[in-house]
Amino acid sequence: MWCLPWWVLEWSRWFVVGVGFEVVSFDVACARVEGLAGVFEGHYETVLLVDGDLSIEGDFLEGVAKYGTADLVVVTGDLAVSGRIALYETIPGLYVGGGTTAETLEGGDCEIHIGVGDFTHLVYGYYNSGILSTGPVIVPWVINSDHDLRVSADGASYVDNYGDVMLDEADYTPDTIVEAFVLEVVDEEDECLDVTAFLERLRAGLPVLKS
Repeated sequence: MWCLPWWVLEWSRWFVVGVGFEVVSFDVACARVEGLAGVFEGHYETVLLVDGDLSIEGDFLEGVAKYGTADLVVVTGDLAVSGRIALYETIPGLYVGGGTTAETLEGGDCEIHIGVGDFTHLVYGYYNSGILSTGPVIVPWVINSDHDLRVSADGASYVDNYGDVMLDEADYTPDTIVEAFVLEVVDEEDECLDVTAFLERLRAGLPVLKS
């Protein structure tokens, strides 16, 4: 039976899978990654463990899918994403041991725990039972729609997009959103931001606040 030389197989494995990528159990990941155990409240069976830095062109979900599927993605080093990190389903969750850069950081039903970060446009927590937790991050906008959002972002503008969420720290609430923001990014009936339209306008470099 004809077969490929060993070096071709090894090269092929590296090219497709990438060095440092492995799907392991959550217990194994906790044993290997200091600080991972005890961080997550949900139940996870499989972990895509990235031992080192990870760089993704485009959006995170599409980019990371080529390395395998798992309940949780753990990056021990830095995570650099040229597009959005937008995780609205229960899985995958995300843990980053180093720094994180992306256009956005958006969370819904899943758990996200990162350290320092730098995000071009916004950090957004969207309802439901997930958690979005960060260390100190640089970002112009932090938007909360009744989410468990634990974000430290000095200098950011905070938007309470639901009401009674961050009254002590919100720069804009449902009482002031319609008055403050341009019509193109506002849902006037619900007195909140249309976050999709808001992001599109930020990407286009257009103003979102009334003059």
